[in-house]
Amino acid sequence: MTKTIEDITNFIFVGKSLDELSHYDLLIINADWVEEQLSKDIRIMKDKNIIDDNTVFIVCEGHQPNNNRSSANILIEYLNKENIDNKIIISDKYISNPEILKNIDKLVDINSYNRILRIAKDFVARRWFMNASNYNFPIDKCDFYGVVDNRNISKTEWYKSEIGINQVMKEFINIGNQTINKELSIK
Repeated sequence: MTKTIEDITNFIFVGKSLDELSHYDLLIINADWVEEQLSKDIRIMKDKNIIDDNTVFIVCEGHQPNNNRSSANILIEYLNKENIDNKIIISDKYISNPEILKNIDKLVDINSYNRILRIAKDFVARRWFMNASNYNFPIDKCDFYGVVDNRNISKTEWYKSEIGINQVMKEFINIGNQTINKELSIK
């Protein structure tokens, strides 16, 4: 891997693998086109005691409803097939990174949780953590788990396809624009 690819990878992809995760009592999940894969990953998390029956899920809508079915409801159907029946809070009002962070207190008492796992697409981890620090979200209690969709934009594969390169570069642009507009800070 070239030094440039390695530097970009280390900046953008700051999530943890399944093997690196600890135990979490709150999951904040973007249901976003990968509902089936995500439900399987959550089943593995439960089997490995990364989560348990008491772990609360906040599921945020990730895309426009498909045939009048929301992505959150699609995810819940897949979770039911995996026999996952944890408490689920659905939010379609606070989906964007800043919105969920600004309004988390409307959904849960965030300070009552010991460990939080943020789940979204693998390549948005850096921007999410930067947003979280802007809103005094307790990032010291938080890890990020990245789900890889069918475009295969992952830490090990993103630079091998034009769509992966383009998406990761868009993340740089998003972070840059939000920093220039004072929505994010690099400090």
